[in-house]
Amino acid sequence: MTTNPIELLPITEADLTKLFEFEHDPIANKMADFPPRERAAFFQHWQQNVLGVAGNIAMGIWLNNTLIGSILSWHKPADDKAIAGRLIGYWIDQDYWGQGIASQALKQFLPLLPQAPLFAYVASHNAGSLALIKRYGFVKVPLTDEQRKDLPASLDLYQQA
Repeated sequence: MTTNPIELLPITEADLTKLFEFEHDPIANKMADFPPRERAAFFQHWQQNVLGVAGNIAMGIWLNNTLIGSILSWHKPADDKAIAGRLIGYWIDQDYWGQGIASQALKQFLPLLPQAPLFAYVASHNAGSLALIKRYGFVKVPLTDEQRKDLPASLDLYQQA
């Protein structure tokens, strides 16, 4: 556990190169069951779909003046699996796993969000993330076969109860 507090700061264009590096860690990709994007696609996604969308909340996770991860929330429209709400997700540099960083980040982040049902996709083998979201009252939401075919087999959807 780190004894130094983290700081959440809005993500800027200047942070994207470091976030791109985090997304290209093969061990982290396997843990999250999330494939890395090519550089151009990564930057386009962040500029247009994350930073460029009003209502999205994208914060960098900083420790000792070093960017070590990100935590995000974005609008999730209603569909046949769940009501409308917000999705949350985070990515922590592997060097900081197991130190309580995600716990600190989520604790600081949740009060920043507008009142709305919260959802998260988590890989079934990601024990740390599963334990964390369950501490915050998230429960597994069943997916239809149609929804399941669009997701990696290990990803499940959780909703905060």
